[in-house]
Amino acid sequence: MFEDIFLKLHDKNKEIKIMGIWGKDGLVLEKKYFSEMSEVDLELTGAELADIISKLNGMKLSMEKYFITLQFKGYSLLVFSLTSDYFLMVVTDQTIIPGKLNFYFNLYKNKLISAL
Repeated sequence: MFEDIFLKLHDKNKEIKIMGIWGKDGLVLEKKYFSEMSEVDLELTGAELADIISKLNGMKLSMEKYFITLQFKGYSLLVFSLTSDYFLMVVTDQTIIPGKLNFYFNLYKNKLISAL
């Protein structure tokens, strides 16, 4: 469903290792691995991020549109809001240019949303 868009984003940002779309219920809709990463438990990470985002929404500290970035073990974890119920999570190496990824994310965001 989302693979074509994932491939386009990866084509423009070769630093992407993994990407996927999660619901705020913690369940993954679809994910794509571009390289093996045994040190990242993507299922658990996505579920924990969904919990954090839901709690922030409940406290009214988070806007409907958000961008979260975390650095860990030589990788970057970037989280982009899609809708009030879904977000895109991307794991990259730290050489990624976040502005470039954000540009292409915004270019394909409406297509991602329409595929939900």
